[in-house]
Amino acid sequence: MESESFSIGRRGEYTLMDKRIFIFDLDGTVIDSSHRQGNSLDDWFRLNTRENIFKDVPLALGRHIRNLHLKGHKVLICTSRNISKDDLDYLEQVLKIPPNIKIIARPYGCDSAPFTLKKKQLSYLQNFKSFRDKIKFLIDDNEDNLKSFEELGTNCFGIFPNQAEDFISRIVLNER
Repeated sequence: MESESFSIGRRGEYTLMDKRIFIFDLDGTVIDSSHRQGNSLDDWFRLNTRENIFKDVPLALGRHIRNLHLKGHKVLICTSRNISKDDLDYLEQVLKIPPNIKIIARPYGCDSAPFTLKKKQLSYLQNFKSFRDKIKFLIDDNEDNLKSFEELGTNCFGIFPNQAEDFISRIVLNER
């Protein structure tokens, strides 16, 4: 067990632990899919084709998903949008996401605000004994999502992508 402490995000210090739980958002965090955004939800659905999905640009944090998983950390993807088979193919083929990484997405027909949806979908991490005491990080580009996640417990930390890059590389994976 590591005993060093580290300051990250908006909450201050926490003690480093052996294995952590990392939850990654997709859009704006792991991939740039802005070319599919359009001006409305209808535009999003119209532009959400296999061809356009495969034009998404991987962002630097995406490479950490596989590395953290291989180092024994629990890694999840949690997005507030729907996921199609084409999205899953992209994640596997382009980002090389291992098939056993859990992907949590918006259920079809759900119209909850993203921060409400993610908090509800991730609350099980505080309820199950095997996850309850572990340090958890949500890496997301939306401050409301981060704040809502931190409400789940004192061991839940929200981190913006620009903060997460250095933290994961230097502290967790010891790459630098």
